[in-house]
Amino acid sequence: SARLAVGRLVGERSAMASLHPFLVLLSLARASSLAIEAGPLGRELFVARRAASAVGGLLAAGGAVSAGEALLAESLRGAAVAAGRWVTHIEAGAVSIAYLGRPPPSLEDGLGTAHTAPLVGVVWRGGSGGEGGIGGDTFYATANGGAWQVRGGGEPVEAALGGASPVANVVSCSHGADCAEVEMMARMLRETGTGMPLEIRRPPARGGETSADVDADTAASAAASASASADVLLDLLTARADVLVAPPSRFAPRPRYPPAGVLAAFGVLLPEAGGALCDVYGEPLDVAAAVTARVYDSGSSALPARGLLAGDASVLPYFARSSRAAFPSPRGALDSVLDEMRRDMRRDWSEIRSEMGREIGREIEAERLGERGPRA
Repeated sequence: SARLAVGRLVGERSAMASLHPFLVLLSLARASSLAIEAGPLGRELFVARRAASAVGGLLAAGGAVSAGEALLAESLRGAAVAAGRWVTHIEAGAVSIAYLGRPPPSLEDGLGTAHTAPLVGVVWRGGSGGEGGIGGDTFYATANGGAWQVRGGGEPVEAALGGASPVANVVSCSHGADCAEVEMMARMLRETGTGMPLEIRRPPARGGETSADVDADTAASAAASASASADVLLDLLTARADVLVAPPSRFAPRPRYPPAGVLAAFGVLLPEAGGALCDVYGEPLDVAAAVTARVYDSGSSALPARGLLAGDASVLPYFARSSRAAFPSPRGALDSVLDEMRRDMRRDWSEIRSEMGREIGREIEAERLGERGPRA
């Protein structure tokens, strides 16, 4: 029996070696994808993919975004996950779903945190005949589980960043208007940065119907929908751009930032695909804090104040070095207090000088009158 077992093993290895390398990689990818579906976040991933597929089918069949919102809310409400929350965004031709929660104990060490974080991200984009015969591609990821893409009705393949152009670094700017600071950043990169030609692409503005988070503020969500689409970040996973830059609001006439649901979904997808998100000054972006705050309120969000930079984690520091120099940093709260104190001091000193001048004038006038003596 031992000889039979050894023979069988040798036969299996020979058969595997005779397969085309692509088929071997495809089998490994499928096995890895199945592993994360059976992992600690498998249930949340299943719920999100099923909901995205259902809503995507509705949109592909010509359904309205408002109908998709109702279907999505119902799908997720019936599969509520304890101690977590769903954050979503729907627009014409795209569905983004993210699950935020505390990492399971088995993932805490790998993630380096026990606090609330984006754990599952799913994005469906209309296009080429996706899951279950529905027109579109699906991108999904779980924390520490990798990022995957299902194109058409095919098998999942590992998602990766980079490769937008063989001759240039492609930078996608999330607004349509020219920005002097972006041009300065590009000039610095061309002269001292990555040493490759640079191509800046500005996507055309896209109209989209309002989407709502399942349990988030409606007004903030409406502002999010009008600001940008999922495409600006999806470009990074589909090799249409290498880096995304969204300038702080004070540098762009019409700033556009990813909607909350999109930002949360890509807060999982990009890191798991080898990418990173930070502000234009190179500071890491706390996605969970940004999403759970009023993301598009300039008084409470880091995005309008500090912008967004996203891309391959290996090259992002080079871009951040140039963007940090190109965009003057905002003055902090301490700077504002010191400025106010300086203004008060200047105002007080001006008053003191005025009072001193008046006092000296009175003394001079008194001395002049004393020299003349009393009049007869």
